[in-house]
This record gives sequence, structure tokens and C-alpha cells, in this order.
Amino acid sequence: MIADRLKNWRLYAGVAELKPAFEFLAAHRERVDPTAGRIEVDGQRLFVLPQVYQPKPIEQGRFEAHRRYLDIQYVASGIERMGYAPADGLETDVAYDSGKDIVFYRNPAEFSSLVVSAGSFAVFYPADAHMPGIRLGSYDEQVCKLMVKVLLP
Repeated sequence: MIADRLKNWRLYAGVAELKPAFEFLAAHRERVDPTAGRIEVDGQRLFVLPQVYQPKPIEQGRFEAHRRYLDIQYVASGIERMGYAPADGLETDVAYDSGKDIVFYRNPAEFSSLVVSAGSFAVFYPADAHMPGIRLGSYDEQVCKLMVKVLLP
């Protein structure tokens, strides 16, 4: 898992699978229509899913992970909390769906959380179970997020 401000993306450009995704975000983040639907950047290898939503209470959150894709979750506006836990050792709640590349886990008793505000991102690899879209305290502003999906080699 990596979390940082987008302005620092070049620190991670040496990671081959991240560079094209960050180049897209750096060049297009302000021009993406959040209601555009899926944006093909490089076919199935790299695409963006714009999202607009109200963050939910933590009680409604679910831990998830992916096997074929990594997620770069870039918050364009708003703020949210994301949970993080290593996927190994978590108890599966909903079995892996290969068509959607997702598995859901039972929420662990203990996990880390991070605050991702406008201009920031979090990268989640397959080993990183994560619970996105959580309301931060009483802060209830709408979030606009660009979810970048990167196919792993």
C-alpha cells in the first residue's frame, strides 16, 4: 500500500506499472467528467472509473481485494477514510469473483486507517485488503474519486 499526494507521483515512477497511471492522472485529473463512466486509457491494461458518492459510515464498510488489478484511488475532491489490512490471514466473506476481480473479507477487529483528502491517492496491490469510501467523523461532503485500475503483469 502506498499513500501520498499526487504532486509527489514522480517518486513512484520507477515502479513500471504505476508510471502510466500517474502520468494520466497528472495530465487529465482536472478534465475528467466524474459522470463519464469507464475511461479506456490502454484497453484492459489501464482504465479509469470516475466515481461520485457520499462516504458511508464505517459500519457499512467492507474490506475487499483484487488479484489481477491494482487500484490507485485518487480523491479529486472531498475527503474520506480508507481502511487497510494485509489480505493474508483475513477471513473470506464473499468468494473471489474472477469476472469482477474482487473478493470481500469479514472486517477484522483491528486494522489501519488513512485519511485521503483532495489531491491525494492510495495504491492498493492484491496483498492489500482495503475498505474505501468511509465517512471521516461528521465530515459528510460528497467525494469525487478517480479509480485507476492497472493490470498486473
